[in-house]
Amino acid sequence: MHFDLILRGGSVITSDAQTRGDVAIAGGIIRAIVAPGAAVDAGEELDVSGKLLFPGFVDAHVHVPGHILDTKLDNYTTATRAAAAGGVTTVLLMPTDDPCSVTPIYFDKKRLAGEGRSLVDFALQAMVGPRSEDEHVDELSALGAVSFEIFLAYGGMPGFIIGDSDYQLQRVMDMIGAVGGIAGVTPHSPSLMTELTRLKRGPERIAKPNVEQRAETRPVLSESLGIARACTAAAETRTEVHLRALSSRNSLDIVRRFKDGGTVTAEVMSHHLVFCERQARRMGAYGVIVPPIRSADDRDALRDGVRGELIDMVVSDHSPALPEDKERGQDDIWLAPPGMPGLQTLFSSMMVLVDRGVLRLPDIARLCSDQPARRFRLGAKGRIAEGANADIVVVDPKAPLRVRNEDQHSRANYTTLANFSVSASIERVFLRGETIYAGGRFPSPPTGKFVRPD
Repeated sequence: MHFDLILRGGSVITSDAQTRGDVAIAGGIIRAIVAPGAAVDAGEELDVSGKLLFPGFVDAHVHVPGHILDTKLDNYTTATRAAAAGGVTTVLLMPTDDPCSVTPIYFDKKRLAGEGRSLVDFALQAMVGPRSEDEHVDELSALGAVSFEIFLAYGGMPGFIIGDSDYQLQRVMDMIGAVGGIAGVTPHSPSLMTELTRLKRGPERIAKPNVEQRAETRPVLSESLGIARACTAAAETRTEVHLRALSSRNSLDIVRRFKDGGTVTAEVMSHHLVFCERQARRMGAYGVIVPPIRSADDRDALRDGVRGELIDMVVSDHSPALPEDKERGQDDIWLAPPGMPGLQTLFSSMMVLVDRGVLRLPDIARLCSDQPARRFRLGAKGRIAEGANADIVVVDPKAPLRVRNEDQHSRANYTTLANFSVSASIERVFLRGETIYAGGRFPSPPTGKFVRPD
């Protein structure tokens, strides 16, 4: 067989191994992995000797707040430049950013906005809520929604927060289960959060509160109550559930009890694996995210969770709040918008953990490529294997990287990982066999496509 391209001399990283092999590509698909140096008929050969070949990363939790409008915020192109530079070749976009993917019309608008503007492939997550007039689960499923997001508390639009209604939670899960969908659940206790926020922001509040005081309005108990509700409803309705943004040891304890049923998966944000509350306090307004960055004990429990496969994937929760907006919160922490950019630094965050002996290289492929692709039924993604899309990240293990704000491609031109040093850097990124990033440049116009679940 004649191949378009063969990558020679690299080490292929899979979820459970690191092996030598030459990767042969044709028509944007990996057609064969052959023994190093094997005779192959290919139009082009690329020498990647000494390099590591990772499957393109699949980030299952991404916010792009400026999809259509020409604002100062990240749009498809700026966000996916950051993604490409970070080796993320598929992004799963959350439904809360304009146009919110809550109806078939808005879903199509978001899809059309990405085609021709996105440098990487993208999938869309839909949103459901308690109002029957807003339900379009059947149509959104047919259009290719990879999940249906349920917000028990923060994060949804008015009218799309389930809140404390267990009746609505069961009813919505039944609808999602009826189309064979996945319910993505953002957990928390809305009543607990509301009262704590009222008390903390009331007349007796601290004159200049810090990140930890704001974090107290999203306590571990609030998260645990939301997770327990979601898992119990999932078990009763037999609906597949994916839990968003676990941040505490208690949350893991609850998930462990429900894992055996096979319907529950969970994610953790890279920030929660790298940082703890002491570092978040030093960040000031830049350390404000939801859920909050918690104690070192919680961080260590989350690290154990990803090692032991209790947590299925690591995500960036790319939420690119602008520096000028974050700065407003330096004197009044309540004014700081939550969120951190993370697409470009997802791999670097994982390398921090590898360099510290927390994870191994195959864990990166498992947590950031294979598992998210499998969970959201994107069968051609997340693997270096015959028949998979030729989405490949070429990493140089002998080229250390110092993360810098000035190198970031998101319009939120900073990173909380600034000044971290890691032992390896991304050299080149392929999307379906074509180079989309190399040596700090983006050599081709946007070619990202909308992808739907198998």
